[in-house]
Amino acid sequence: MTPPVTAVPMFDLGRAARRIDEELRRRWDRLLEQTAFVGGDEVSEFERAFADSQTVESCVAVANGTDALTLALRALGVGPGDEVIVPAFSFIATAEAVSLVGATPVFADVDFESLNLDLKDAASKLSSRSVGIIGVHLYGSPFDIDEALSLCRERGLWLVEDAAQAHGAQWRGRAVGGFGRMATWSFYPSKNLGCFGDGGAVTTNEPELAERVRRLANHGVTGRYHHAVVGTNSRLDALQAAVLNCRLPRLAADNARRGRIAERYRRYLAEVPEVVALPEGQNSVSAWHQFTVLSPRRDALQAFLAQRGIGSATHYPEPLHRQPAFADLGEPPLLPVAERAAAEVLCLPMFAELTDPEVERVGQALLAFAG
Repeated sequence: MTPPVTAVPMFDLGRAARRIDEELRRRWDRLLEQTAFVGGDEVSEFERAFADSQTVESCVAVANGTDALTLALRALGVGPGDEVIVPAFSFIATAEAVSLVGATPVFADVDFESLNLDLKDAASKLSSRSVGIIGVHLYGSPFDIDEALSLCRERGLWLVEDAAQAHGAQWRGRAVGGFGRMATWSFYPSKNLGCFGDGGAVTTNEPELAERVRRLANHGVTGRYHHAVVGTNSRLDALQAAVLNCRLPRLAADNARRGRIAERYRRYLAEVPEVVALPEGQNSVSAWHQFTVLSPRRDALQAFLAQRGIGSATHYPEPLHRQPAFADLGEPPLLPVAERAAAEVLCLPMFAELTDPEVERVGQALLAFAG
């Protein structure tokens, strides 16, 4: 059977690229003339602009979001013998980075209302080896930063914000990314602020931490051919920084458009009781990286949409504590909410260039699914 033509894509990077084509070509032409492909003015411009947009003191651009997490942990001195609390429902990089520095990820459940870290469950998982918590602003919706900071202060822990999906999200009127000791970002192409390849960053209000990350990301260098520590090579390409410099000034408007799309989806879903949308959290403004629904008939819904040419995605169909990569940690803990979320979650088309007729087509398909 021939699959249907995709009428509404889950994501379309081509539309985003066309919006910045003229400005980007000017920037890339200048880079080609200068042959300045590593570091340079484009990267410095982006680091300053992104730090300003997140109201933080420092931004260090790196090669990707996973490196950002790993370098942040290394800068904090995390290593063998340490335990770090992470949510069991997230992309694997959140926990993978902990393992990469030799520490142990300890999985906590998530709250079914938001699918963000359940901080009460996180508190129950703390031990004498616990050094910190990585909170994920999942799907662009901030976790409860007040509760997280309170727990960290009470137990002498650090907080790192995994903000890979939360460009432009806010907590109590302030941009996320400056509440924990550090925040880490991904600029993968599908992100709200994405480049046309891999990219990432670490932000912080502590200059010393920023300098550690910068040194670690550049082979531990402190002078020409002088290396104080064993680092790595994790730098944002100037060509990708140019893309981000084109897209960053459009981020607020793009997020506002995503919010309007989310509101239209919600109106349709009011008529579809077996499909429930994740709410926008109290005290927060979501970046709407994804528009996420939960349904006990998730697979049937996804197939129904696909037959009508509508894209969707399951982020994420297997929780982290059940991943074979972490089998060496022993018997997986019982985390019922994370497992239920993995079985029921579905993300609908969501990107700033999505048209009103496309949103209407998705909405009508949801109504048809409800009969």
